[in-house]
Amino acid sequence: MQYLWLAIAWVLFGLVHSVFAASKVKQRAKTVMQSRYTYYRPAYSLLATITLLLVLYYHFSILPKLLWANSAAEKTIAVFLFIPAIIIMAISIKKYFMNLSGIDVLLKRPPTQPQLETTGLHRYMRHPLYSGTLLFAWSIFVWQPSLTNLISCICITMYTRIGIYFEEKKLLLEFGHAYKQYAKKTPMLVPGIK
Repeated sequence: MQYLWLAIAWVLFGLVHSVFAASKVKQRAKTVMQSRYTYYRPAYSLLATITLLLVLYYHFSILPKLLWANSAAEKTIAVFLFIPAIIIMAISIKKYFMNLSGIDVLLKRPPTQPQLETTGLHRYMRHPLYSGTLLFAWSIFVWQPSLTNLISCICITMYTRIGIYFEEKKLLLEFGHAYKQYAKKTPMLVPGIK
């Protein structure tokens, strides 16, 4: 039963995260909040962080049930997946942290205009933060192939894939033909794989 609750917790996290990130919800919040709307992003980021921490707390409170005893080779593979995952995530978070978290508003920094990113990691993949996140999650499963890790990896993968679908639509609306051309030549998640 605890595994079902874990899957439900991930689904609820995804729903909360998606609903508050939806354009219609943001427009409604803008109308209701008016001048205080500048604080929407930091509040959203705080809510997303708290709900993620609650899901992870529940995940790690479940005693791991290994699906198989992994070998030294599998642990080595896990490390080789984990290291690039951390590097990709660190680069992405460093680049986008202020804007994505909304902290720039709290620090009274002027908002930056959105622009199509095609350099750095974006030269190789359209969604490097998602790539790093998936690589990170699955490296943990390879390190410890437990049922809880498998459930979390599947949920994170499904949520990420759904999120990419909506993100791509938003980027097409925002950047039009330029994004379409960029998407034609740049893989979504894995360099070299269209």
